Amino acid sequence: MKLTEPSSLQPLLGALGASVPDGAGAGELESQLAGILQSAIDDGGRWSDLWLIWSTLRGELPTEEEVVTFQRDATLNGASAAIRGLGARADASIFGLSSEVEIVTDAVVIDVHNTSSTRVMSGIQRVVRETVGLWAADHEVVLVAWTESRKGLRRLTPREEARMRGGDEDAVESLAPARERVVIPNGGLVIVPELSADSERAERFLALGEFAGSKLAFIGYDCVPLTSGETAAGPMAAHFPLYLDAVAYSDKVAAISRSTADEFIAWKKMLPSSGRVGPDVRTVFLGGDSAAPSDVDLAAVAAELELGDLPVVLVVGSHEPRKNHLSVLQAARVLWSEGAEFRLLMIGAGSWNSAPFDQLSQHLQDEGWPLTVLSGASDATLGASYRLATVSIFTSFHEGFGLPIVESLRAGTPVIASDLGSMAEIAAHYGGVIGVDPHSDEALESALRSVLSDPAVLAQKKRDLAGNDYRSWESYADETWQYFTA
Repeated sequence: MKLTEPSSLQPLLGALGASVPDGAGAGELESQLAGILQSAIDDGGRWSDLWLIWSTLRGELPTEEEVVTFQRDATLNGASAAIRGLGARADASIFGLSSEVEIVTDAVVIDVHNTSSTRVMSGIQRVVRETVGLWAADHEVVLVAWTESRKGLRRLTPREEARMRGGDEDAVESLAPARERVVIPNGGLVIVPELSADSERAERFLALGEFAGSKLAFIGYDCVPLTSGETAAGPMAAHFPLYLDAVAYSDKVAAISRSTADEFIAWKKMLPSSGRVGPDVRTVFLGGDSAAPSDVDLAAVAAELELGDLPVVLVVGSHEPRKNHLSVLQAARVLWSEGAEFRLLMIGAGSWNSAPFDQLSQHLQDEGWPLTVLSGASDATLGASYRLATVSIFTSFHEGFGLPIVESLRAGTPVIASDLGSMAEIAAHYGGVIGVDPHSDEALESALRSVLSDPAVLAQKKRDLAGNDYRSWESYADETWQYFTA
C-alpha cells in the first residue's frame, strides 16, 4: 500500500529523529517508518512517536481511543500492518489530497478557532484577542484554527491572521488558500486560550496532552458548568466534563482570578482517584480596558442611542439566567414606580433561556419605561456607553472574572456588583465598587436607589476609583506568557 509521497514521509522521519538517505524511494521510506514504529512498540510504547505517526499519516489529530487502538494493532499485528490499517489520509478523495500536512517542531502553537472566525467580542474572545495579539507581536507563534471536521488543526487564512494580529482584515483577500495547511505539533507548546468545550476539540486535546511530545497549557476561565450547573446551558453542561478531562492531561492552567483557581484546584484534588495528577494551576489576574472616545464620539453615541438628559444605568452582558438581569429589570421597575428618573441601557446579546428576559424587557418598554436594549455594540459604542453612564450594574450569580466591572471602572464609572467570588475579588483590588447580594432584589434596589438619589454616595465612589492602579493587557499577557513558557 502506498502511504503518501516521499516528500511527505521525509519530514515525518526527520521529526522522529531518523536520517533520511538521499534519493530514497517511497518503499524504502515506508520500511524505515515501520521500523521506527516497531522499535517504539518494542520499547514499551513511545507514545509520542505513535501519536506523531498517526497524526501525520492521517492528516488530523487522534482521539485517545484511536492512539490506543493503533498501539494495540502494532503490538498484535506488527508495525507495517498497523500503518496499513490507518487507511488513506483523512482528506483523500478521487481528486487527490485537499491539504498539506505541516509538522511544526518546538513551536508555540495557539488555538484561536472561535476568536479568529468572527468580529464578535464576548468576554472570552476579548481576552483572547487582546492577549494573543500581544503575544504574536512579541514572539514567534503559530496561530491555528480547526478544520471543518473539527479533527485537525490548520493555519489561519490571511483574513483570520489579520484579525488576530491587529491588521486591517477588510484589506486582506478573503479567499482561503487553495490547499489547507494542516498543522501537527511536534514538541514545543500548545496554548488553548479559548474555552474549547466542544467534544471534537476536547477529546483531541486530551490525546495530545496524554500522548504527544508537546506541552499543553490552558487559560482557565471558570468551572461554572461544574459548580453551578443549573446556570449553564444544556450542551455546555454536557460537554464540560470532557473539557476537564483534556485539562487533566495538560501541564499548566492560568486561572483568570483566585476564585477560578480555587475551583480548578478543588477539581484537581479529585483526579488521583483515576490515576491522574492534573496540571499546575496559578492565578494570573486578568487585565482590562475600555475604549476612550472623544467628546464628539460621546455626543454621537448619546444621540444614536437617544439617551437624552436622564442619568444612565448601564448593564453589559448576555441575557442568560446566570447574569441575573431579571433582578435588574425588577429593581428598575420598582424605582421607576417610586418616581426615580433614569434610563436603563442594557447591552448584550440574547443567550440560552433568555426568553423570560426578552418578555419582561418588552413588557416594560410597552409600558413606556425608559429602557434601551442593544443586542450588540462596537468597541467605540461600548466605551462611550461606559463613560456616559452614571453607574453600571454587574450582579451575576457566578463569574470567572467579571470583565465589565473593570471596563466600567477604567471608564470612571462606579459599579454595583455581586459581593461574592471573583467579583468580590475585583472589588478588593479596585475602589469604586458597591457590593450587593445578587440573590436579594432588595439589596440591588437599595444600592441603586442610593446612587441615584444621594450625590455623596456617587462622589465617594468616584473618589475611590480615581486612585486605582489598573492592570494592563500588556502586563497580563506578559505574565501569562512567562508562566506558560517557563
